[in-house]
Amino acid sequence: MSAEPIQPGGRRAKYLKVAAVISVYLAISITLASVPAEALIDALGSSNAFLLMFVLGMIGGFTTFTGIPYHLVLMSLAAGGLNPIGLGVCTALGVMLGDSTMYLIGSRVKASLSPRLLATIARLAEQVLRHPKLVAPALVAYGAVSPFSNDFVVASLSVAGYSYWRTIIPLAMGNILYNVALAYLGLYAYDAIIGWF
Repeated sequence: MSAEPIQPGGRRAKYLKVAAVISVYLAISITLASVPAEALIDALGSSNAFLLMFVLGMIGGFTTFTGIPYHLVLMSLAAGGLNPIGLGVCTALGVMLGDSTMYLIGSRVKASLSPRLLATIARLAEQVLRHPKLVAPALVAYGAVSPFSNDFVVASLSVAGYSYWRTIIPLAMGNILYNVALAYLGLYAYDAIIGWF
C-alpha cells in the first residue's frame, strides 16, 4: 500500500505548514536564547539593546502567528544586567506601535470582509456596548497575562468601530506589565529556563 500523495490544499499539507512554522519559531527562540546575555550586550551596547527590544516588540506586535520570538531575548538582556523596567517598557511600546498598525489595517479592510465575518464582529460590538466598563479592564488583563499576539483583539475592535485610544492604551498598560514581568523572570530565573532547553 503506497503512501497517499500530499495535495497542495489537503489537510496533511496544512499540518506540515503549521509544524514547519512552529519548528522555525522554536529554532529561532532556542538559538537566540543560547547566545549569552553578556555577548548580546557587548555586541549591541546597552542603548542599542533597548532599541533592539523596541524593534522586536514592534515586529512581534504586527505579526500574528509568525511573531518574532522576542521573549527570550528580553529575558536574556535582563539577565545580562540591563534595567528590566526599561526593557519591558521599550518592548511594550514597540508592541503598541505594531498594534496601532493592525488597528489601522482593521479599519481599512472592513469593506472587504465577508458578511458572515461582519455579522460575527457586529455581535462582538454589541457585547462591548452592553458592558463598556468591562472592556478596559479586560484589555489590561489580556495584555498582562496573554503570551499571544494582540492582533485579533485589536483588528476585531477596530472593525467593530471601537475607539483607538480605548483599545490601545489598556492593551499597552497590560503589555508593560507582561514584559516587565518577563524581564524580571529573566533576571532571576534565566539560567534555570535555559537549562530546560
